[in-house]
Formats: sequence, C-alpha cells, structure tokens
Amino acid sequence: MKVNRNQKKTEKRILKNKEKKIDLIHYILLIAALILFILNYTFFTSKTIGHDVRYTIYVLWLPLITGVLFLGIYRKDFLIKKYRSFNETYAKIYVIAFYLIQGIFVSYVTFGQIASTTWNYLNKKEAAKNKIEIINCKVTGFYTKKNPDVSFQFKNRIEVFEVSSEMNRENYNRNPKDYKLEIKVEKGIWNYYVVTYWKLKKMY
Repeated sequence: MKVNRNQKKTEKRILKNKEKKIDLIHYILLIAALILFILNYTFFTSKTIGHDVRYTIYVLWLPLITGVLFLGIYRKDFLIKKYRSFNETYAKIYVIAFYLIQGIFVSYVTFGQIASTTWNYLNKKEAAKNKIEIINCKVTGFYTKKNPDVSFQFKNRIEVFEVSSEMNRENYNRNPKDYKLEIKVEKGIWNYYVVTYWKLKKMY
C-alpha cells in the first residue's frame, strides 16, 4: 500500500514537472509571437484604406475561430482537468471565460498574424502592379487628444490617418470643413488601396 502511494506521488510529481515544462515552452512561444506581432505591425504592415467583407471573414474571423478550435483541441486534456477541479458553478463559468479569452488572444497573435501577414504581402504585391492614383477626400474631423488623427470619408466610410505631434498642434485651430486630403494610392486586392503618400490641403 505504501509503495503504491509513493508511486502515485512520484507520478504526480513527474506529471506536474512535465506540465511546467510545457507551460514554459508555451510562454516562450507566446512572447516570441508578441514580439513578431509588434515588429510586423510597426515596420511591415502597409497603410491601407478601403473595406471588403471578405477581409473580415477570411483574414479576421476565420483564422481567429480556427486558432481557438485548434488550441481547444490541443489543450483538451488540460482544460477538462482544470474544469473538473472546481465544484462551484461560478468557478466553472470563470474557468471557461478565462481560457476562452486567453485562447482568443493567443489565436489573434498567432493564427491571426499569419493570415494578416500573408494578406498584407499579397496586397502589396498586387498594388505594385497597378499605377498610382490620386484621390481627394473630404476631411470630417481632427482628433487632437491622445493618439491624434485626421478622419476623412472614402467610399462612404470613415477612415483615419495618424498625425504627427507637429501637425496635431496645427490642427487645433483648423476647421475640418476647410480641408481635404490628397492621397496617392495603388489598387490592391479586393477593395483595398495601399497608401503611398498623403497630405492635408486647404480648400479655397
């Protein structure tokens, strides 16, 4: 009997150590994915304008849902064990909500990033084949607080461009109705355009 107890304790300790190693690997991979996500967003993602429901479906929702399902299957045993370790209903609900949110976040920075990077590459490649177009858009507003931007209307939708602190100071006393944006674009895939240059112009 004593031998069996010691054996069970040893097995539990081995299992616990194994889970810790797996968690460490997951943590390292997550940090790496976050770093790549930040670098990709900061240096490699093109500024685009436009809208298409296909982007929402195939680049946002489909990879996100696929990632959550994959992570759920991959960590099925761990999740079931964690769920069964609680008896209270509120605790079980909390566990489901916590790991679902965690799964969505991890899926976004992994599966979502792969889909976004692929789409961005294909969009830039397609845009490079097309000639530069110059479009003029009506300015709808200046946001001058934290993360300042200029908003404008393009194809009946509101788009925004971030602005520098210098331009933001100038925008304080500007009336949006007096300005328009001159934007140089290249047509990409679906209904998106890669922005190569833009400037604020006063209408006389």
